[in-house]
Amino acid sequence: FFMTYWGGGTLVGHPIFSFDFGDEGHVAFSIESRREKGETYDVLTSLYKQYELIYIVGAESDVIRVRTNFRKGEDVFLYRLNIKETTTRMRFAEYLDSINRFQAHPAWYNAVTANCTTAVRGQITTEERHSLDWRILANGKLDEALNELGIFDKSLPFPELKQRSHINPAALANPDPATFSETIREGVPGFE
Repeated sequence: FFMTYWGGGTLVGHPIFSFDFGDEGHVAFSIESRREKGETYDVLTSLYKQYELIYIVGAESDVIRVRTNFRKGEDVFLYRLNIKETTTRMRFAEYLDSINRFQAHPAWYNAVTANCTTAVRGQITTEERHSLDWRILANGKLDEALNELGIFDKSLPFPELKQRSHINPAALANPDPATFSETIREGVPGFE
């Protein structure tokens, strides 16, 4: 699980879920607003069906490395999720189901109701959802909320876990796409 931040803020972030396929690599899912060429993003505009909701699916060396190595001012944190393999498979299938639904029923991005965080929550069955938390909207605090639910490594206090989960220095030190996923996990709690 990745959290990205930009502009020095921590209230707004961008979660990216990644699935490990062993020797075949990692597949990352990023839910985003689709803007037309020359169109800039505006939060208020997003409330009025201006941008389509899209899922970007790719290798971590593409989806994550663009944020660590090419965009300026973006900080990326990697956390290992402590969830069962069956749950991981269900989450992956939910992403694929959502993408397949868009073919017949495209969706609109909305900064409040259909964004990179609320769309993930919406994929999960009602019975499995945790109660609505303010950090779903102030999604830069989503990692903190997930930590409180016990989904992250609990051997460290959260501030230390977050500090050790910052992957930009490792990504910049070894920018080779072939070893990117292994490099960014070195020294990160839960991946040791």
